[in-house]
Amino acid sequence: MNKGQFLKRVQDYANINNRKRAEELCKIVFHLLSARLTENESRDLESQLPSGIKEMWEEVEEKGVIKFHKDEFLERIMMEGRLESIVIAEIVAKTVFKVLKEQITKGEANDVAAQLPKDLKEMWFSA
Repeated sequence: MNKGQFLKRVQDYANINNRKRAEELCKIVFHLLSARLTENESRDLESQLPSGIKEMWEEVEEKGVIKFHKDEFLERIMMEGRLESIVIAEIVAKTVFKVLKEQITKGEANDVAAQLPKDLKEMWFSA
C-alpha cells in the first residue's frame, strides 16, 4: 500500500473529506503513538512500513517514552487536530491504528501493544 492508498483508507473509514486533513490527523496519531514506544520498538514498527507511510512516521517520530493513557492520548488528538469531540478523536485514532496495523505483521502489532497501557492497548486491539 502506498501513502495515497493509506490516506484514502483513513479518509473513507473516518469520513474525512480531504487528503491533506487525513494526513495531518495521521501524523498527530503517529507522533503520539511513537511517543509511547521505546526507540527500538518505534524503529521496528517503522521498518515494516511501506515507503511514503514510513516517511510520514519518520517526520513526526518522538524519541523517548512519554507516559500517558487513553484519555490524554485522545485529548491531545482532539486539541492538536482541532476536532469537535473526544468521540471524533477516538474514531480518528482507531482508524489510523486499523490502517497502520494492516501494514505490519501480527507479531509487530503485538509488540506495539505490549508497550501500551491497558486502556490504549484495548483501543489498539479493537481497531
